[in-house]
Amino acid sequence: MIKSFIILSLFSLLTSCAVFKGNQVVPVTLSQIKSDTKKPSLSYFLSVYNDSGEETKANDNQLSIIEGEFINTLKESGYFSRISVNDSEADIKLDIKLTITSNPAALIPAVITGLSLYIIPSWATYKFTVDARVDNKGNYQKYQLSDSATLVQWLPMIFVLPFQNFNNITEVRKNIYNALIIKMQKDKLIPNYM
Repeated sequence: MIKSFIILSLFSLLTSCAVFKGNQVVPVTLSQIKSDTKKPSLSYFLSVYNDSGEETKANDNQLSIIEGEFINTLKESGYFSRISVNDSEADIKLDIKLTITSNPAALIPAVITGLSLYIIPSWATYKFTVDARVDNKGNYQKYQLSDSATLVQWLPMIFVLPFQNFNNITEVRKNIYNALIIKMQKDKLIPNYM
């Protein structure tokens, strides 16, 4: 009985947080295109920076996760014939910098929340800013898009977690990338497949 109570209590504490999207970038959906449509090739260079302006190193697990999200978003769009890294022969060259910022002081309230067994709430907001430079055969454009996700830690969040979970962080970043693709279409850097 006591063992079950301890396990249930630990589970409750571990699931007493939820992630809410900032929605500064309007949610977008890319239109589907025909498979026989002529598509440009794309070459990208992705760099990720943290709060202090330090670049995330190539062997960092966070970088591989973020790069995977980025590549999957480009592939899922179906808008490019080939996606590669630093390919000088590609039709479109995309230099993208993602900066992830948060308030380091948010750690103090998070500790208080943990010590109070999640009775005292705390939250931390993570901001994602994408600076992109696109070159389509000499046609250059620069873009900047920002959005955020807020992590709320509080015992009642156990009821919200199934709907507002950590996948929202990935969805926020993927939406930024999709919005970038749409901006590239509007500026005629990639074909408008609609």
